[in-house]
Amino acid sequence: MVILSVLMAVILTMINVAISQIKVIHTLSGSIVAFYAADTGIERVLYAIFQEGYMPSKGECPLPYSGTLENEATYGVCISDESDSIIFSTGSYKKIKRRIEITFEE
Repeated sequence: MVILSVLMAVILTMINVAISQIKVIHTLSGSIVAFYAADTGIERVLYAIFQEGYMPSKGECPLPYSGTLENEATYGVCISDESDSIIFSTGSYKKIKRRIEITFEE
């Protein structure tokens, strides 16, 4: 009976650790998707600035270059209130958000 109790405790502990690891992996994968959604927003605005002649203005938020990707991740891009050369983009996927901020020179 003691051996079965110890064995059961070990098995339950292993299951608990496995479930915790699955949750961490799920959150990490969502974080990666949110990060790349934010990166997509930055790249889209930089393309608009350097290839399409778009001129952002200080404090403009949200920019017209916000959107939703095929995997349902979204991104929103804004220009800083302090400078028109500071852009930040927030990527969201499910309930996870990641933000990237860049400074660029023309």
